[in-house]
Amino acid sequence: MQPRRLAALFAAAVLRPRQAVSLIVLLFRTRSEHVVLSTSLTGEALSAYFNQRSCGVFPQNRLCRGLLVLPEHHSEYLRGRRRQALRTNLRRAEVAGIRCEAISDPHRAFDEITEIVKQRRTSATQAELQILASWEAVLEGKEMTILVARDQLGRPLALTGAVIDDAVCLIRLAVASSHEARWALHDYLVRILIARGVKYLLGEGGGPFGALGFDANLLHYQHLLGYELRHMRPRTRRRLAPAEDTAAPARDVTPVSGSCQLSPVSAHVREP
Repeated sequence: MQPRRLAALFAAAVLRPRQAVSLIVLLFRTRSEHVVLSTSLTGEALSAYFNQRSCGVFPQNRLCRGLLVLPEHHSEYLRGRRRQALRTNLRRAEVAGIRCEAISDPHRAFDEITEIVKQRRTSATQAELQILASWEAVLEGKEMTILVARDQLGRPLALTGAVIDDAVCLIRLAVASSHEARWALHDYLVRILIARGVKYLLGEGGGPFGALGFDANLLHYQHLLGYELRHMRPRTRRRLAPAEDTAAPARDVTPVSGSCQLSPVSAHVREP
């Protein structure tokens, strides 16, 4: 969304008017989801993310996001014909002995991301290497929750870094060298979010039009996981004065560690 790229976008719209009209129609037809952000460190990080604008006008991270609306119970998420691929890959991950855990050391996490990238069958492109270099600073953020999937020998197979607020979670980065580990780690994150009562999960990337910028494989993967296209309408919860704050104290919860099983998460999750 730099000025030069905006000019290219407008030029493409002139050359392809039908596609431009289709995009405009899709933008108007896509439903909006109103999400409430807390005033905590994670809420402030998400507020800064959603409020990024190009040229001070165009929202960069609100339109056409791939959004997963989470149910109250994990069993509900696994239910239905649409989740057949998810259930199948979770069984394969269980048979392979893949386990998932949360880690707190960002330097260790970056080393494991590098190891995962080296394990992949295809070599990383120059653009991917540039993104990888920027991830080290992202992992060091205090608002980050870092999850990793490992094989039976403890080697990392997939890693996810996410910002988890009271009602919404944003996946900032994700990398995997194993198909089954990728599904298992996503489900592990879903379990944590459901245990905490988080309602929305979305992923970063795709450009100014969100999921419309993803490649076909990633779009299909999100479809099988239950993601839907939504515009994001965030607002920050009003900070109450001390006399007004009569709410019960927040739950003390900690990210669940252990194997990626199909049974519901029973441990608590600590606020990051």
